[in-house]
Amino acid sequence: MNSKTTLFVMLSLIFGVVAVYLAQSWLVQNSSTPTPQMSNNIVTMATDVAMGTILERKHLSRTKFPEDLVPDGAITDLEYAQGMVVKQRLYQGEILRDERIIKKGEGSTLASLITPNMRAITIRVNDVVGVAGFLLPGNRVDVLNLYKQAKKLRTDIVLSNIKILAIDQRASHDENKPTLVRAVTLEVDLVQAEILLLAKGRGSLQLALRNPNDKNPVMLVKVAMPVVKVAHVVAPVPVQPPKVIIRYVKPNKTKVYLLKGINEQEVTTQAAN
Repeated sequence: MNSKTTLFVMLSLIFGVVAVYLAQSWLVQNSSTPTPQMSNNIVTMATDVAMGTILERKHLSRTKFPEDLVPDGAITDLEYAQGMVVKQRLYQGEILRDERIIKKGEGSTLASLITPNMRAITIRVNDVVGVAGFLLPGNRVDVLNLYKQAKKLRTDIVLSNIKILAIDQRASHDENKPTLVRAVTLEVDLVQAEILLLAKGRGSLQLALRNPNDKNPVMLVKVAMPVVKVAHVVAPVPVQPPKVIIRYVKPNKTKVYLLKGINEQEVTTQAAN
């Protein structure tokens, strides 16, 4: 072989070795993934659980989960989760997080679902006011007030983005089907509760269902508080007892003279009244 042929052979061998080395390095980098560490303390849902349910052992399970993928607030203690009240609907296989449950207080389960500093107030509805039965716990509504003023009908939006806590006696609804209800429980603060009752007193209420992703503010009409007139109390004038006048009347006496022979006798008699 001449020198040119030898040079080409040597260069081919060198390029081949470099290509094999680069390919092997690429394969090593893409195939050597670190083995994730597994955790045995993650609590997950064994079944679907509706809002307002008190968690029991049958609802919970332990699942191995990569530690680097565990979300913040994940619960690792089964005993801690048992007896808690579910704030939102949970699905099978979902990681149980602390913000999805709440400690059950005294009284009904609904009382534990009320946000701190808020109140639950119930209004009576029908098929029209209740949006044809499409209202479900967890939905949000605007409250409209229809009333008469100066013999004309007016409509005001008095409350906006109000959360529905319950319909009738149910704080959860497993079926996404319209259900006609007679009462709706709303979550409001004390000022909103006063506005709601004042609006109900001056006319009728209508609920307007909102899109859960709609965060746009709504212009509200201020409900005028009733003016309480304080009556001027006049102090009673003391009544003087009637005067009793006692009069003494002298008896009406009459003198009578009696003649007996030559003798005269004076006799005094009292006339009958």
